[in-house]
This record gives sequence, structure tokens and C-alpha cells, in this order.
Amino acid sequence: MDYWKKRPIKLQLLAMFSLFLVAILLVMFVTYTQSKKMIYEKNQEYSIELLDKITQYIESQIDRIDGLLVNTGINSDVHQYLKTSDLLDKIDFFRKVDSQVTRMIQLETGIVAMTIVGANENNLNLMSDPNNKQLVMDTIADMKGMSGTHLKPYYYGFRKIVDSNVEHQYFAVGTTVSNIFPAYPLGHLVVILDLQALFPKFGTMIQNSFGNFYVLDRSGIVCSSNEPAMIGQKLDLEALSGNQKDENVVQSVELRAMEGKIVNVFSKDDLFRGLDQTRKVYWWILAFFIPFMCLLIWMISRNVLGPIRTFMRFIQVHQVKNIYHEQKRLQLFGYHEIMVMAEKFNEMLNEIDHLTDEVVSSRTRIMALGLMKKQAELAYLKQQVNPHFLYNMLESLKGMASETGAHEIREMLGALGRMLRYSIKGQEEVKLGEELEIAKAYLKLQQFRFDDRFDVRIEFSGELLNYRVIKMILQPILENAITHGLENRMVKGNLLLQGQMLPDGNIEIRIKDDGLGISAEKLASIRTELAAGDEFMDRIKNSEHLGVVNVHNRLRTVYGEAFGLSIQSVPEAGTEVIILLPKREE
Repeated sequence: MDYWKKRPIKLQLLAMFSLFLVAILLVMFVTYTQSKKMIYEKNQEYSIELLDKITQYIESQIDRIDGLLVNTGINSDVHQYLKTSDLLDKIDFFRKVDSQVTRMIQLETGIVAMTIVGANENNLNLMSDPNNKQLVMDTIADMKGMSGTHLKPYYYGFRKIVDSNVEHQYFAVGTTVSNIFPAYPLGHLVVILDLQALFPKFGTMIQNSFGNFYVLDRSGIVCSSNEPAMIGQKLDLEALSGNQKDENVVQSVELRAMEGKIVNVFSKDDLFRGLDQTRKVYWWILAFFIPFMCLLIWMISRNVLGPIRTFMRFIQVHQVKNIYHEQKRLQLFGYHEIMVMAEKFNEMLNEIDHLTDEVVSSRTRIMALGLMKKQAELAYLKQQVNPHFLYNMLESLKGMASETGAHEIREMLGALGRMLRYSIKGQEEVKLGEELEIAKAYLKLQQFRFDDRFDVRIEFSGELLNYRVIKMILQPILENAITHGLENRMVKGNLLLQGQMLPDGNIEIRIKDDGLGISAEKLASIRTELAAGDEFMDRIKNSEHLGVVNVHNRLRTVYGEAFGLSIQSVPEAGTEVIILLPKREE
């Protein structure tokens, strides 16, 4: 701070201006980055919502068409017409079916034609137009070529038909009309639809959207799009997805009923739509701020620095000439304080003129009267109990219990002492056998505490005990199993601690109880916490599973992402925690 006090005012002003400019630019950069991120996410969400809206619309139309075809396919008059061979009956049922089909075509929007082709050549509306007839026969042939009886409607796909030099765009849907019992095909029902019957009008539905939307049939042909030139063409999704030059984003949703899909293709730049306005605002801010600051510095320099420089030159001339009588007086123009300073200085010169005849040999010396005493801050000392002192006290209590014949207390104090010494042990890695011994000591304490309300079974092969692991990985898991699984169990429970070597050489430790188990919702929350990675502490500040998550993250940090904990649980049936460790020999 003293260094800057001694610097020129102009330099200080420039430094302040630079710092202020950097602060403004930093704030603008942070806000611009956040705005960019927010706009990106909002546009991405809008794209997904729009795609979902289109999907819902098409699926609703598909449900309507499905209901129409299924109801017609199970109509008893249709079945009778397709099964009868008597001429009079055939004429009678033909009239009924034709009347129903005609009424359906009139009532339902978007149906161009409905054709029934029977296996016994009892047909209805088999069109004379060769193009339409060919579309019907192609649909039936495609249905026959597919496996199954196609009781559900079969969406054949898009077809262009030219009639009298006029191009028509249709979509064919078919279904198999089958006898119910015994089941055998009676014929096929084919409906030719106008595209508007299935697909939305993109011009009105996706206003203010970005990118192109394509609805594809099972063959990948564009049936509907906000890019009309693409309708009827096959869309090359691989080429669009692999186009790194434009950095296209391709989102698609499957239309399972028609075995097609909806595709939204847009550039990544589209996700930043609306950011231009923010940039313009920032440019206007800079365009106003920089000239304003320059004007401010100029005004300060003109009214402060200019008079000060004039004053300094006056002093220099005064020192060189060393004139005390009838010398010029100082004239300064600037801020009020500058003019007052000049006036006072001139008064001082007047006084000097009156005192020049007197011998003035006094000098003023400014001495420092003392140094600032440093204030000593007294820190409140927090007494810390030495862990070794606690361990020695436990050993003393253990001896006293032995002398008084309290053998159970002696054993509990011994187990507690082993756990205390193990916890203050300096090394991070220990043998698995040592970790298992501490787990046994902990289980012994818990069995004493709960008066043998649960049985413990430990199964570890001897070859595993020499492998090294990080310490304190079993006790937190056992504590969770007892506290959340077995403690509130009304009957005696069981706890299994089992270790084995897997075929790939890794070590698997299972801790299984038959306690209360974990609900599906809570289990999902725990698994989310386990998958949180480095951010787990922010997500589980109030979690009761901190020990389990801590063990999991310690294992992943030391051994890698492939290792750690996994949890399986069934409510009222128990919980199993699996610890996966790498093989690390002594």
C-alpha cells in the first residue's frame, strides 16, 4: 500500500482504470458464460420437448388408425363376407360391409381408400386404378413376407402416386383379418391414408423452432418434414451424424407402432440462438464504458494533475532562483481544493517575505516517537486427549477387570483397546487378516451390546489373509448392517462375512444380513450417492450412509473406478453389500 502511495497520481489513475476495466470484463465474461450455458440448455430442452410433442401427436393418430383397423378387422359382417361362398349371402354381406366402409371413410378424416382382399377372392374396393391397386397389393405382399399374422396394424410406408399428371402422397396401413377360432387368415384390410391423417403440419406446430424435423417410415423414407423438398426421399442418418464440418446434432425418437422414427437435425450453433442479443448488449456496454472512463480520466487529469504540475514547476523555479522578495505569486485553476491550496501557498510566500530580514535558523525535524506494538492474540487452547493415554487407561481397566473376575468386561475392554490401537496406527494399508481381526473385535462388542441378538458366521480362506487392503473398510459396513438391518429386528438375526477370490484374481467380500432390508426408493438414493464420484460430499451432507459412501470412494480413489461397493437389498428379507478389491500380495 505504501508503494502505491508514493507512485504518481497519473499512474495510480491508470492502474485504477485498468483494474476497473478488468473487473468489468471479468463480470461480463462470467455472466456471458452463464448466459451461454443457460441458453444452450434451454434450447436443448425446447428441442427435446418439441420432439416429444410431435411424437405424442403422431402416436395419438396411430392409436386412432389402429382402433379403426382393429374394429373393422373383427367386424362380424366382414368375417361373414370373407367366409361365405354362397352368391346371395355374398351379395347381402357385401352391401353391409360396403355401407360400413363407406360411412367410415366419410366420417374419419384422412382416409383416401379402404380395401378388403379376401383369401376366397371376396374383395371390396379393390381399385381399378393400377397405381392404387399396386400399392394395396404391395402392402399385402409385404405383410405376407413378414413373420406372424399381423393382428396389429402393419404400417407399410410412404408411396408417391401420379394420377393424371398430378402427384399424390399416400401412406399405406394394413392388417390381417383372421378367424377367431380356429385361427386362420380370412384376408387382408388395407387403408390408404393422406399424410395429414398421421403427421402434423410442421408449419404451424413448430413455430420458433430450429433445425429440420423428419418423420421416417420403416424404410427410412421421409413421410413428413418442415423441409418439403425432402418428402419422399431417403434420409441418410449416418451422413448427417458424421458431418463434423457443420457439427450437426441428430436427435431421434422411435415410433415403434409404425417401426419408423422422428428425427430432428440441427446445428450446434442453433443451440446458442438468442446469444447474439446478449453480445450486442455487452458491446454497447463496452462502447459506452470505455469512452466514459477516458473522459473521466481526462477531466481528473485536467483539473488535478495539470494544476499540480504547474505548482511543481513553480517550486522548481523558486528553488533555482532562490528569490524571496517581490517574487511572482502562484496562479492555479482547477477544483476548489486546488485553488484554495494556491491561495494558502501564496499567503505562505507573503509571510516568508515578511520574515526574510530575520534570521530563521530553526529546522523542523519529524521524529518517529515509537513503533506500533504488536498485539499478541491469546489463543484458547483446546485440550486434546492423547490416544495413547486412552489406550493405556483401557489396559489398566482391563487389568482391574481381570483382578475382580469381570471376564466379559475384560474381553470387551481388550477388543475396544485393539480397535483403538488399530485406528491410530500410522500405516494406511494392512493385511486383510488384520482388518478381519478388528472386524471380529467390533462384532464381539456389538454382540455383547445386543446380548447375542444375532449370530455371526465368518468364512475366509487362509490364502486371502496375507493380501493387503486399505484399513477400516469392513467396520463401517458391519455397523450399517447391524444398525439399519438387525438392531430393530424382532427375532434373532444372522450376519454373514465371507471372502473369496474370483476367477480373474480379484477379491470379493460379501457382508449379508437377514434384517429389515432397504426400500427401493432408499436403495436407489444410496446407489446415486455411490455413483456421485468426487461430488459425493455435497450430495450427502445430511445422509445417514456417510460411512458406506466414504468406504466406496476410498476404494475407488486407491484402486480405481472398477473397484468399490455394490448393494443389493430386498425389504424385509435383508441386505447384501459386496466389496470388490484387487489382488495385492504382501
